[in-house]
Amino acid sequence: MRKWLWLSALLVSTALGQAPDPSQYGFPQVVASLLVQPWDYVRMGLGSLVLTVPSGAFGRDPVRLEVLTGDPSVWQAYAPQGQKVLLAFALRVTDLKTGERVLTFAKPLHFAFYSKDIRPQSLYLNVTFTTPPTVTPNPVKPKIQIFPLGPRH
Repeated sequence: MRKWLWLSALLVSTALGQAPDPSQYGFPQVVASLLVQPWDYVRMGLGSLVLTVPSGAFGRDPVRLEVLTGDPSVWQAYAPQGQKVLLAFALRVTDLKTGERVLTFAKPLHFAFYSKDIRPQSLYLNVTFTTPPTVTPNPVKPKIQIFPLGPRH
């Protein structure tokens, strides 16, 4: 049985303290960009991807939240054997007061991805911005729900 997975980028700080730019590490396309105030609750739908950001998730300062995507076929080489990459995405969060990237969040974000190819064995993997990249299982096991398709009324 084939397994399916999706990859997300995990921001890691460099020796200089600034996070690497996801657009330089396989996530070249910015598909959404918005300003988020500390009190904002955001629910963003981008096709089959839904990102929910609770208020206060990025701390006390306003930020620019960007969702970047990469070509899943490029990331296929880093996938565990027998698995197919369905989605490759990264988040770039920049503090508007300091211009620095936000590397940790005060509250967890919720990510949902809808696809007919999701299986109970599907995985959610993190990618570190290194050369070559390191792909590791996300420490939070995904909650996978499969809904049967039926006639719409």
